[in-house]
Amino acid sequence: MNADQNPLSSMFEMQRTYIEASRQAVTQSIEFQKEAVEAVIESFDPTASAQQDGVEMTRRAFHAAIDGMEPGLPADTTEELRSAVDDQYDALVEVHGETWESLEDTAEDTIEGYDELTETQTEMVDEMYEMMSQAMTDAESMSDGTTVPLSTDE
Repeated sequence: MNADQNPLSSMFEMQRTYIEASRQAVTQSIEFQKEAVEAVIESFDPTASAQQDGVEMTRRAFHAAIDGMEPGLPADTTEELRSAVDDQYDALVEVHGETWESLEDTAEDTIEGYDELTETQTEMVDEMYEMMSQAMTDAESMSDGTTVPLSTDE
């Protein structure tokens, strides 16, 4: 009996189609996860920049408040306040930069490990689907299309 006459051929073809669709879905899922992690990392610079802008804006707000109080304060006091505000904000800006740099370094190290993990996972998925496909091909080649009754209750 050739493949065109084998009643199981369509079943095997349907299973091959399902296996390939499943393989593509798993591979796309892994790739999506990788892209999502990379998008988070890429958002670090704009986020750090926005926070830095916020810090500078509050510094300017404090300076504006000091400017508003200046007429009622002695000259030395306003300069001391400005200096204290600047010293504190300079320290904050420095810590802010170091913190974001450390976060980026840690995230990049984590991404490298994640990339290795997803590469291994993708290889394992490919191997598993290859084995399933081969098993399907082997089963199909052993099938001759004859059916065996499940029970003989008579």
